[in-house]
Amino acid sequence: MNEIIEIFIGSMVVAFSGALTPGPMLTLVISSVSKKGFWTSFFIVLGHSLLELLVVICFFTGILKFLDNPLIAKIIGILGGAFLLYMGIDIIISIFKKKTVIDFKSALKEKTINRKSTINVVFQGILISLMNPYWFIWWISIGAAFLLKSVKFSFAGISSFYIGHISADFIWYLFIGSLVNTGRRFFNQKIYNGILISCSIFLFYLGIKFIVEAVI
Repeated sequence: MNEIIEIFIGSMVVAFSGALTPGPMLTLVISSVSKKGFWTSFFIVLGHSLLELLVVICFFTGILKFLDNPLIAKIIGILGGAFLLYMGIDIIISIFKKKTVIDFKSALKEKTINRKSTINVVFQGILISLMNPYWFIWWISIGAAFLLKSVKFSFAGISSFYIGHISADFIWYLFIGSLVNTGRRFFNQKIYNGILISCSIFLFYLGIKFIVEAVI
């Protein structure tokens, strides 16, 4: 039992260290919550956690061994970097075309999410993870090491690892979502555009970095 608890705590701490580092998912949560409300943060993380559940299952069955390949890693880096650059450009274009204009009075009202928009947000959580090369690198290194230790304790060990890992993601990103949602009442269009521009600049940085590291 002590080993199971250690796996849970260790998994949570390591996941927190990754979540606290600014990345594409943090950018997605901030921009989405600013526009659509708090619950988008939950559904983004839900999509992320569903993808990671699939990864855990695939590692357990040995399906993802092919990812530990330098060529695959380079391809992931280039494609992921290109996608991040696209996201950054799309944000800038949306600002200039005034597609991000928000009625801040109505934004203060409680948001309702219908089934279609919920599915879209969950899918965004999945996609933003798939397009992040560091996510793959983490899973074929740190994640794999944790899973090798966890699998010794069968289902209990794997479950402890997974629950600890996603708990950190939910706690952190729901906290960020709450902060952004609460602060939204103090927003205006200029502040909102400033946040979007900052996010796009950060995406440019990450995109270029991913591509350069993949090519070199």
